Amino acid sequence: MAQPRRFVLRALTAVLTGALMLPLAQAQAEVQKADKVAALLPDDIKQAGVLRIAVPDVGKPLAYKDGTSLKGMDVDLANAVAKVMGLKAEISLIPFAAALTGLQADKFDISFGEFYVTNERLKVVDFVTNWQDYSSFLSLKSGKVKLTALTDICGRSVGAMAGSAELETLKASAPKCTGAAATVSSFPSVSNSVLALHSGRVDGVLINRGGAQEAMHLDDALIATGEIGGGPTATAVARNKNAEKLGIALKAAYDQLIQSGAYANILKANDTAYGAAKSASIYREGATPPKYGF
Repeated sequence: MAQPRRFVLRALTAVLTGALMLPLAQAQAEVQKADKVAALLPDDIKQAGVLRIAVPDVGKPLAYKDGTSLKGMDVDLANAVAKVMGLKAEISLIPFAAALTGLQADKFDISFGEFYVTNERLKVVDFVTNWQDYSSFLSLKSGKVKLTALTDICGRSVGAMAGSAELETLKASAPKCTGAAATVSSFPSVSNSVLALHSGRVDGVLINRGGAQEAMHLDDALIATGEIGGGPTATAVARNKNAEKLGIALKAAYDQLIQSGAYANILKANDTAYGAAKSASIYREGATPPKYGF
């Protein structure tokens, strides 16, 4: 029975993927240059007509290479932002570690990467928030236990990936239980944790929401619950003479995409709607970063 089940799941995933790509084509078609946004751009970038964009290669669903094509939420947002600004998107797929240094070396104007805004990072770049990330509990739809908060783990068996922030969070939360204690396990991979769920060894697995989405695509018996930790993530803006105006224009571009519905369609097409932002915010050096954590 295992082989047919895998085949059906893969086929279903393929169908879903194809279906999800339809709104993206529609969203991109709806994106138009917004003169009020373009007017906010620095003169240097207006005259060049190009927005140099770094996109870290972090894999599905955010940024990845499919043959010769770049795909993912970050790639689609990058193209949409440039279009709203009336610019050509010059996108470079780079290692995550090269993003901020690339901005400092004037190789790029902006960089995606789902950056958390921190005081340390604000010393070298500006940020414009455009999404949010968090962790959820993965469990069985048929299970009686649905965990939505860290306080729910008391008296339960829970787990997370070895070496993950989620595992450290569970370990730190378990001693705070009053009454029944929590049992915390670590797993070398998501597939191992899913096996533990099916065998009843754990009630829930704390995992980043993107990983939970992928697991649910592969196994329709799973469900994700709770929004734990995390916070707003941002696009980084090179700290140079253009930074202030470009940051303002980038915020305006995101807000335009959000208001038009194109942003929602792009996220839906990439299965990242769980992290949708309601508006964009600018963070410069000296600003108080958002509060992150569990």
